[in-house]
Amino acid sequence: MLLIHPPQVRNCEPPVALSRLAGALQAAGETVEFLDGALEGFHWLCQNPPEEPVDEKTRMVWKNRERILNFRLGSQTFEEYKKRISHIRFLASSSSPARERNIQISPANYLDPLLSPLKSADLIHSWENPEENLFYPWFSRRISEILKGSTHKHVAISIGYLSQALTGTAICGFIRKNFRDIKIQMGGGLINSLLKGPSDTVFLHKLAHNIQAGPGEQAIVRFAGRQYKGPGVPDFGKLYERNADRNYLTPHRILPYTASLGCSWKRCTFCSERWEDNPYCQLDPEESLLQLRKLTEKYEPGLIHLCDSEISRDFMQKALHNSPGTDWYGFSRFLPEMAGAAYCRKLAASGCRMLCLGLESGDQSVLKDLKKGIRVDMVRTILSNLKDAGIGTYVYIMFGTPAEDMEKALRTRDYILENSGNIDFLNVSIFNMPVGSEDADRLGTKQYYDGDLSLYTEFNHPLGWNRREVRTFLDKDFRKIPELGEILKRTPPVFTANHAPFFLP
Repeated sequence: MLLIHPPQVRNCEPPVALSRLAGALQAAGETVEFLDGALEGFHWLCQNPPEEPVDEKTRMVWKNRERILNFRLGSQTFEEYKKRISHIRFLASSSSPARERNIQISPANYLDPLLSPLKSADLIHSWENPEENLFYPWFSRRISEILKGSTHKHVAISIGYLSQALTGTAICGFIRKNFRDIKIQMGGGLINSLLKGPSDTVFLHKLAHNIQAGPGEQAIVRFAGRQYKGPGVPDFGKLYERNADRNYLTPHRILPYTASLGCSWKRCTFCSERWEDNPYCQLDPEESLLQLRKLTEKYEPGLIHLCDSEISRDFMQKALHNSPGTDWYGFSRFLPEMAGAAYCRKLAASGCRMLCLGLESGDQSVLKDLKKGIRVDMVRTILSNLKDAGIGTYVYIMFGTPAEDMEKALRTRDYILENSGNIDFLNVSIFNMPVGSEDADRLGTKQYYDGDLSLYTEFNHPLGWNRREVRTFLDKDFRKIPELGEILKRTPPVFTANHAPFFLP
């Protein structure tokens, strides 16, 4: 089976979902091949310089593109790193295919001015007219090379993000037109969200032979005509092979891994995990750590990225005594155990380099309304303990939730300022109301994105704290505070949390 990860998403590590699918398929006896479009497609794009005449900056960047794409931090300062990222973005956006189609593209995004992944009609158009897609010259050649003369009878395409949707459906259309005997399964995080949302998604079944929602290991094994024999061991095939013109954009090799799927908490009112009601599945923590140690020995990563929605308490407890093999980071709740300094020191000793932590608000009444299940006094202690233990923190906060007003936003600002010495990175966002949220039913809503597949909706804030007011507050107040501005300036552009661990002391 051929597993395809369409462009364009952050291309700093292999696609973790495909590694899991490959493990299950191989355990069942299926031969697997990978095509990572986020890696290959982006590098192909950066080998297509714009036509003359060009200005001096364009000539300079394209002349040095091999050095720019050979991504190694070495002794680079953060300012030099940001300059490199700027050049990488410029390579993509100034390439001849992007200019010809007026596509806005970066290592993490894809915006077509004529087609929207939020419109079912545009996805169907992309499927029916794959030759119009920016990446068509690349994927038509590569897929033909792989499928012609091969024994592959099945293809699986994983679409996790909106930025992959137009190209993913174009790839589907190309295969359906040119390899009629090949059966196609389409799945991934975005497909799961669309199927569980309120929109009419019948059209998806026209695009592929099989549409899969939720965990896909057993489904893909059945689709391949095999008998499921367990999840197997994640496999990355040849994705880590280093080629001069095809490297993941990262200073050190990152190994992505999932020890669980879904969310064990699943109570936060703002989160899609709640309304999608995805099942929570956790691998045995000891087995996960054993797999990680074997994968670390095989691939020699500089960093493990635990891609779970939240790293489970059981996994962390086991990791205290059984290190996964190298430094690691990922998303976590503010666990009560972290209020103990000794626990945090043991966590650091296990290789924990950084934790991404969803605080959302520094006001206790807002946290209660969001059903976060955390207390601001406990968070204060945890942040201090993590800092003392040498574990980096990437804290996520969110303004504009239905329970918040200006006064409560100021309370969050002051709380972050108070704890700024124990926060390494910040992600500051404005609340988006999920279409399936319970709050959406009781508040007046209106269309936020232009498209019949939108997963979010605009709403009338009950306290008048609307997006416009929140933006003004962030621009003229929050970001103007020197201590908070300094934290925000430390955030790696484009790759954000994926590269942040490399910039910790």
